[in-house]
Amino acid sequence: MIVVEGPIAAGKSAFAKDLAAELDMHYVEQPTLDDIYINPYGFDMRKLDPELPVNTRSFDVKNFCLTPNGRNVAQFQIRMFMLRYSAYVDALAHILSTGQGVVCNRSPYSDFVFLEAMFKHGYLSKGARSVYYDLKAHTITEIMKPHLVVYLDVPVAKVKENIKKRGIDYETKSAVFSDQYLTDIENVYKQRYLKEITQHAELLVYDWTNGGETEVVVEDIERIDFDRFDHYDPKMKDWRLANEWEWCEMRMRFTIEKCDLMNYFNVPRFDVPELTTNPDDAKKWHEKWFNAPGMKFRYGFNKDMGDTGLLTKTGGKAGFISD
Repeated sequence: MIVVEGPIAAGKSAFAKDLAAELDMHYVEQPTLDDIYINPYGFDMRKLDPELPVNTRSFDVKNFCLTPNGRNVAQFQIRMFMLRYSAYVDALAHILSTGQGVVCNRSPYSDFVFLEAMFKHGYLSKGARSVYYDLKAHTITEIMKPHLVVYLDVPVAKVKENIKKRGIDYETKSAVFSDQYLTDIENVYKQRYLKEITQHAELLVYDWTNGGETEVVVEDIERIDFDRFDHYDPKMKDWRLANEWEWCEMRMRFTIEKCDLMNYFNVPRFDVPELTTNPDDAKKWHEKWFNAPGMKFRYGFNKDMGDTGLLTKTGGKAGFISD
């Protein structure tokens, strides 16, 4: 398992795809909220927003960029964590079911970097931050840490230049991507995430200001001896299982038991207003949502996401906590 990390607009997607191709590995893209809002029949549930109570309307990365002080920012970031977690579980299932390695664009382990930047700038509350870490504590210990993290280091000035260059309208118009916000992301990455992950995984860091050569990274990876750690070394510990049965149990955990992992996100917390919806609004949302094209006969439990209140392209329900 290789995870590619780095700041916004660092060139992670293109590099991760190239790296996967060079190493003959499976590539896993960073998930988006389209995985929630576009239902299995291709209908974009965001079209329902004008008919829904304000607090139950969709909120994705575009909404965050344009209205970072919106009520649903906390819900947005928690959902992103859940999506990254779900994609990572699928990546682990792929490895254990096929034997093929995986290259992931970001992972749930680094998701808190963005939460902390949001919190520092007042985009979400102390209570919402507490809920996030409750969820993380219940879920992150259930998965296997990566073998290697490749961090693409890009200075803030270059990040801003890259954002402007790629020309996504809501990004270039956003007040979110200030020098301080991008610096906070960089600082949390380097001062917390990279220090924490290197206790368990190998780390390669590259100056990616002007891009780089994938072949050079491949050569560096091939020089790493991933088998040099002994039984008591914390590095690679998750990947040192005692026998074949333990490997079988782990494979079952990430395949047929994925719904159980996703249900760990159901931590009951009713003390954070922006993460709750009153019963009247919830009822109105439910009536509209499950009468949308393709949804009328898909109410119920989602085997991939569990009963998490999310809708994905595989079906299931999307809901809100009612107070």
